Amino acid sequence: MGCQESFIIYDFNLPTNANELSKAEEVIEKLKLKIKDIIVNKTINDKIHTTLFEEIIRVLDYVGNLSVPFFKVEEKLEELYILQYSHSPKLAKKLWLDHYEFIHHPYNLLKNRCFRMLDELDEAYIKRFKHEPPNWKI
Repeated sequence: MGCQESFIIYDFNLPTNANELSKAEEVIEKLKLKIKDIIVNKTINDKIHTTLFEEIIRVLDYVGNLSVPFFKVEEKLEELYILQYSHSPKLAKKLWLDHYEFIHHPYNLLKNRCFRMLDELDEAYIKRFKHEPPNWKI
């Protein structure tokens, strides 16, 4: 992020969650290996699909819950940028959105990995059985 140095300094008292994000990343890497293994060995079935789906959703939920406090600062962050850059509303909006994206980045990165794994899992199932996975009928 090139404009990070332009971000307003304000203590929102947000958690760092570094350890929690690291643990989630470790679980994601293990899940990615499991998915790669079932794709390569063509061992996917209803039970494996459901089990992996549920494991991925648990990680996604965990990371999502970690990111909740970051959503709560949106209005205050926008207000700070509007006040600071009242002479340039476009700049205020750009910097506010960049800053907001920056604080969400570590969480979005892991959530996006989970969504990609869900897609890969479904694709593997569809490729093998030529129909939708069991969780699509929910």
